[in-house]
Amino acid sequence: MKMGELEQLTGVNRETIRVLIRKGLVPAPDKPKATVAHYSDEHVRAIRAVRNLQREHQVTLDEIGSMLRGDQLDKRVDSPAFHHLEDLVSAHFGEDDRTILLSTLLQSNPHAERDARGLAALGPMELIETEEGTAVSYTDASLVGIWARMRAAGFEESANFFPEVLDHYTKSADYLAYAEATRFIARTEGLIREEPAADMLKTGLPLMLDFFGLLRMKYLIRYITAESEGRLQDIEPPRLDRRGGADVPRTGGEARRRPKRA
Repeated sequence: MKMGELEQLTGVNRETIRVLIRKGLVPAPDKPKATVAHYSDEHVRAIRAVRNLQREHQVTLDEIGSMLRGDQLDKRVDSPAFHHLEDLVSAHFGEDDRTILLSTLLQSNPHAERDARGLAALGPMELIETEEGTAVSYTDASLVGIWARMRAAGFEESANFFPEVLDHYTKSADYLAYAEATRFIARTEGLIREEPAADMLKTGLPLMLDFFGLLRMKYLIRYITAESEGRLQDIEPPRLDRRGGADVPRTGGEARRRPKRA
């Protein structure tokens, strides 16, 4: 396809597209002649991935370049962003090359290989052997990066924290993802077309991550408070297979009420 069609398909003007190519974020076009440039579906995917990272996750072009190199960003990036990043990588190199070498991660994280192998042993990530060395997907590289930030905050071996302590997260995440998938399919199959259903997931998944995070914090505060008051042992441990889930956290068994304003 020519530049005009690429602009139409992506909604991005040619000046911006050329900037993305110069920065190495979008592959260079095939140029059979000096004045002729041919673009493909890979260019469409790459441009859309960059725009999604910018608009949905407020990641700058320079930060996208850093992420592609395996560098850790100073700011937090939501997990759905890494799916866009993998789309960007696959547009550059193809489906089989959506990975980053552990040796690249080691340049900014000296514990990357050890942590990656520890996490892989738990099951949530995969180590991929390539001719250049052991590699991981960009999403899995973000898992290693998150644990590196935890380590920097004090969650390290000297304090008896190892990647293995994440076992309960991996099991809970698997349980929750299965429940989400089966319930979503049961409620939409035959009723909602594939494209609208995909749009629902695109919007709903990040919102449910926020929803889950807030609930988790409420329950965590509940248990920490109970421990400080010497009554943690009186609380029945929650079970994932119990229908209805845990009760809403309350203080002293009673609902909290805000005082009325005078």
